[in-house]
Amino acid sequence: MKHYLYFEATALLYILTIVTFIFFFAGVFVTVSLWRRGKAKSLYHSISTPAIIKAFIVNVVLQLQIIKFSFIRWVMHSCIFIGFMGLLALTAWEAFLADIMPADTALVKIFFNNGGRLILDVWGEVFGTMLLAGLIIALLRRYVFRVAQLDTILKDTLSISLLLVISVSGFIAEAFRLMTIPESPDLIYSFTGLIFAKMFTAAGIPALDYKLFVWLHGLAAMLFIALIPFSKMWHAFASPIEIILDASEKQGKHEEEAAGAHYSVSRS
Repeated sequence: MKHYLYFEATALLYILTIVTFIFFFAGVFVTVSLWRRGKAKSLYHSISTPAIIKAFIVNVVLQLQIIKFSFIRWVMHSCIFIGFMGLLALTAWEAFLADIMPADTALVKIFFNNGGRLILDVWGEVFGTMLLAGLIIALLRRYVFRVAQLDTILKDTLSISLLLVISVSGFIAEAFRLMTIPESPDLIYSFTGLIFAKMFTAAGIPALDYKLFVWLHGLAAMLFIALIPFSKMWHAFASPIEIILDASEKQGKHEEEAAGAHYSVSRS
C-alpha cells in the first residue's frame, strides 16, 4: 500500500471494490441471460479472427461508425469511452503494481520512481481531460441545445451525473494536492489539475484535504461501475460485442458464399 502514488489504500477500499464488482458481474449475468432469451442464435458461421480484429479497432476503439452520422457525436462518444476506460485501466494497473507485484521488482520500481510516476500522471490527465471534454459536449447537446433526437430520461441524467462527479472530483482532488506543493517543478505534468488549482487560488479557495475528494471520486466510480449493467451505459459494453460478432458472421457468410460459388464453377 505504501506504493500508491498519492493515496494510501485501506481495507475499506478493498472491501468496497470487491462488493462493487460482485454487483457488476451479477448484473452482467442477469442482463446477458435476459438478452439471450429474446435473441435467436446468430453466429452460424466460423469465427473470422481478421474480421474481429478489424471491427474491434475500427468500430470499438475508434468508433468510426458514429462519425458517418455526426462528427460531434463521434468526438463525444470517443472522449467518454476512451477517457473512462483509460482511467479504469490505469487505476487497475496501479493497483496491480501496488498490491500484487512484490515491492522490490523492477517493474514496480520503474513505475513508482519519479519518472514512472510522472508518466502515470500524464496519462491520468489525458484520460481525465478526455472524459471531462466528452461530458461537457454531452451536457450541452442534451440540456442546453436539446438536440431533437435525444430523449432524456432519468437513467441518462444519472449516468451523466455520476460520470461528471467522477471527473470533476478527480480534478478537484488533484488541484488541492497541487496547491500544497506550489513550487514543485512537476506541476506541469498535471496540466488540467493545475488549471483547477489556479482557478481555486484566484478565487481565494484554500487547499482542503484532497483525500476527501479522492474518496468521493472513488465512491462515485464504484457506484457507476456497479450500475453499468442496469443503465444505458451498458450499450457501451454490449454494442462492441454485437459489432464484433456481426462482423465475424458477415465475413464467415461471405467466405462460405465465395467457396460455394467456386465449387459451382468447378463442377460446371
